[in-house]
Amino acid sequence: MRPYDTVIVGAGPAGGRAGMELAKAGFSVLFLEKRDVVGVPVQCGEGLSEFGLRTAQLPEHASWIRERVRGVRCVLPDGTDFTVSIPGYCIDRAKFDQWVVQQAVDAGAKLWVRTKAAAVRRDDGGWVIETDRTDPIRARTVIGADGPASNVARWAGLLGQRFYVKAVEYRFAERDWSYPCDGWLIFYFGRKYRGGYGWVFPKASFYDVGVLSSQNVKELMDGLCAELKVPLDRIHKKTGGDIPIKYVLSSLAAPGLAIVGDAAGVTNPVFGGGIHPALYSGKIAGQVAVRALEQEDMGHFREYHRHMKASPYFDPILWKTADLFASWDDAHFNFAGKVLDHRDTRDTSTIRAFGRILLRQPRYLAETRELLTIKRGLSLTQTYGW
Repeated sequence: MRPYDTVIVGAGPAGGRAGMELAKAGFSVLFLEKRDVVGVPVQCGEGLSEFGLRTAQLPEHASWIRERVRGVRCVLPDGTDFTVSIPGYCIDRAKFDQWVVQQAVDAGAKLWVRTKAAAVRRDDGGWVIETDRTDPIRARTVIGADGPASNVARWAGLLGQRFYVKAVEYRFAERDWSYPCDGWLIFYFGRKYRGGYGWVFPKASFYDVGVLSSQNVKELMDGLCAELKVPLDRIHKKTGGDIPIKYVLSSLAAPGLAIVGDAAGVTNPVFGGGIHPALYSGKIAGQVAVRALEQEDMGHFREYHRHMKASPYFDPILWKTADLFASWDDAHFNFAGKVLDHRDTRDTSTIRAFGRILLRQPRYLAETRELLTIKRGLSLTQTYGW
């Protein structure tokens, strides 16, 4: 059997977006998806910015939009808040994933569900993919879009260490419990979340309540639900999973191979948003793969690594910001709200923030460098983080 031009392991947003580029360019593409249905079960907060969609060069589609939102309202330990304005959507993640993958299928790609990749190895200038239910599959190129497990990267000898946090989320029907989100995603910050946060996301007839943290997720979730007076006997659905925060790979690519999305650890480490970075990485990997196949130069795949590492999604300031947030006590979070004057982040310039520190909280001047780091990290996150 003639080898596929590209086998994509994983049919999520990253793999689907890569497959769109390849299939539309006329190359043969096969998706291997281990789940029975693409996108199910959902393990995601389901937030996506308008900018993230535009960056992925995708149009909005009514089938997967649950609710439009204005951005994030950050609630601090003292009960005050500030906002981070960037318009976006609360989406139906399963329908979104299916919609993205369907674009590639409509362009000629094949999709095999209930098919789990068991090994990937080099062979005769290409690749062989073994699965749990088919004969070995041959491919000229491979894209690893297999989520936090990142098995393709491991089989290719690229994966080093993985650092991730845990998330858990409960869904409630609006008739059982509601929250005054007023068009915002609600984030709760505090020392107890250790760099993570709690959240309430409005989704039309539902509200999702969740927690992201490096430890004690169940206890934190119980505490947040008690604080919000959530009726735990009315939970409509539970979900959760691992959120990649930092993956150490020797490279994001090798000749004829690219690692994308959660498998590459491109998730924003500050807010934990992964859909936007996944779509972008998939788009770039797909474009690079098209050029490599057209030129019959598999070494061109290394351009994907160079491009991604130079992009805002891998700016080291993001991990510095996440580390600083993890070290903050409640007083620091409350102070941040005062510096922003409890308004929107875009209303506060660096000079104005410095002036407020000088006048209101001069004891924090010694931390000016750290505060400037956080401001830059939040600015990047505001645009590229969800």
